[in-house]
Amino acid sequence: MPSNSSLNLIDLDFDLQRNALKTFLRNQSIFKDYDFEGSAMAVLLDLLAINTQKNAFYLNMNVAESFLDSAQLRDSILSHAKDLNYTARSARSPKATITVTFEATSETQPYIVPKGSSFSTLIKNESFIFSIPETIIVASPNTSFSFETDIYEGVYLKDSYVITHNIENERFRITNKNVDTESLSVVVFEDNSSIGQKYTLATTLLDLGATSKVFFLQASEAGFYEVLFGNGIIGQKPKASSTVILDYRVTKGPKAAGARHFTINFDPTGISGELTNSPNVQIVSISSGGSDPETNESIKFIAPRHFQVQERLVIAQDAEVLLREKFPEITAVAVFGGEDVDPPRFGKIFVSVDIADTDGLPDSKKTEYYNFLKRRCNLSIKPIFVQPEFTYVLVDTLVRYNINISSISEENIRTIVVSAINDYHLESLNNFNVVLRSSTLIDIINSVDPSIISNITKLEIYKKTTPLLATPQNMVVNFATELDDSFSHSENTYSIDDLTTIRSSAFRFNGQVVTLADDGNGVVRIVKNDGKNYTTIRNIGTIDYKMGKITLANFIIDSYDEGSLRIYARPKDMDIKAAQNTILGIEPAGINADIEFLNA
Repeated sequence: MPSNSSLNLIDLDFDLQRNALKTFLRNQSIFKDYDFEGSAMAVLLDLLAINTQKNAFYLNMNVAESFLDSAQLRDSILSHAKDLNYTARSARSPKATITVTFEATSETQPYIVPKGSSFSTLIKNESFIFSIPETIIVASPNTSFSFETDIYEGVYLKDSYVITHNIENERFRITNKNVDTESLSVVVFEDNSSIGQKYTLATTLLDLGATSKVFFLQASEAGFYEVLFGNGIIGQKPKASSTVILDYRVTKGPKAAGARHFTINFDPTGISGELTNSPNVQIVSISSGGSDPETNESIKFIAPRHFQVQERLVIAQDAEVLLREKFPEITAVAVFGGEDVDPPRFGKIFVSVDIADTDGLPDSKKTEYYNFLKRRCNLSIKPIFVQPEFTYVLVDTLVRYNINISSISEENIRTIVVSAINDYHLESLNNFNVVLRSSTLIDIINSVDPSIISNITKLEIYKKTTPLLATPQNMVVNFATELDDSFSHSENTYSIDDLTTIRSSAFRFNGQVVTLADDGNGVVRIVKNDGKNYTTIRNIGTIDYKMGKITLANFIIDSYDEGSLRIYARPKDMDIKAAQNTILGIEPAGINADIEFLNA
């Protein structure tokens, strides 16, 4: 019997397995032609090697799909998420709010506008349909009618099933993968009745009994969703031969966001001849929101945390999980306890949210998010929403490249450097609780092209403010990071080449074009540039270098350009961190790349 000590049980590559089989056969004396490529034995070695490789691949994939972290197939990921009581988020429809006005004879009012009545819009030469989510009754004391409503992108479809009870836990599939499950309505008609009983979605087992008219929703194979009913113990079990109607909206996702003009596709009177003019559709809010079905990576991230949170808010981090799970339009969330604010506010959690395509958080969304969280808080916790603040990084880089080893032009070098910095912003910044590592940014610039020898990169941070014009006001600009206090200009006039800790974009004050600057000793001044020197016009406030806090008192400004007054500061630490409710980012306009070629 040959020894098996030469077996390789780690390397499963085809060639390595074939060579391992040859090595194994060298320890026996029965077969002699195993090392001759033209022999029948060589063919058998190929078969054994490829069979080993396929079995190894199959077993590896089989084991990998058994765990949520390593699963790659969506069906496997959905199955593991189901074990954690998590239902993957479906596509979501963008929403707009409109007002419709029309004139009618009013002979048969009130008029009924049925659910699913639609409007058309066009975005980038692609047409979309928006629909009314619920039936509306419109009445008026005269012949002028008006109604305001939310409309959602998509059309309504229905699936009909007959309950048989032939199998336990009978499931009813929603036949369109692009369903927005938030629009799903389930109605059961029993005993051939023409009046259906509406069932509501169960998100918890609490307080459910044998007569609770609820349904359960789960993601199933191939990207579909399924509806299940109770078993008569937890949730009511509909009678056999009952008809189930699944009514839902099908959406194209976020592509319909940004619609500003809608055309009505129906007669709001519902009766031919009563309408006396063409209905007018006015926008209250343009369409926004919407999302594609939840990605595999998002499911793998959210599902375990959803199980951990269990639909309740106990610690601050639970709020982030709950909000991200429920509202797909949220792009960033920062949550911190009241003990971390100054002064401390115990029993409170502070939440800052950034949503797609919107500056700040609208009051309507703030109310919606607050109500959602409040129902999940214990009595000792109160969520408080604060507007996100934005701190931008000004990147000034001098890039040196060897002209002898590159055919790329100076302008193309600049373009790809700017593009790399923008990519860094998208991948590593533009969020709460992030850190800009200066060494990482320098390495990214150096790696853009082999011809780049080095770069000298300087960073400043800045905030945008919108002060009132011609109005005395007190302003606080808080960078929430320590600033460089190594510059000193206590004299009233100093050279334009001298650096200061803070500066600003130009604005007009008392008819003069001026800027802000500090004197290095904690005083903020309004200064004027005459081409050679800065001259102090007046002192306007103070700066706390340690806290990064600028306070302006009785500040009057005549005008400023570009929609905002930008205040710049030099941080003491070039590794810049976003604190609490601050989003850190780099604007394309905040990148200055100078190119210097060397003939080295």
